[in-house]
Amino acid sequence: MTKTLSIEKLDVKGKMCPMPVAFTKRKLAEMVEGQLLEVTGEGELECDNIRRWAKNNGHEVVKTSKSGSEFKLLIRKQE
Repeated sequence: MTKTLSIEKLDVKGKMCPMPVAFTKRKLAEMVEGQLLEVTGEGELECDNIRRWAKNNGHEVVKTSKSGSEFKLLIRKQE
């Protein structure tokens, strides 16, 4: 039987750099390998910084979507 992992959610709207990355890092540290984190926020810079940080730290950015100034990232935690 396969264990289903929950999708954690993190809202960083209204947060200025570097806080979106710091909150993402903290949340991923609490999660288990393979678990998904959905990050929602605002701003091109914030989105790019979170994506870059996740990739540079070995996590998988599964999906990126944008609507106006808002973004949503789906990140799979890796060890």
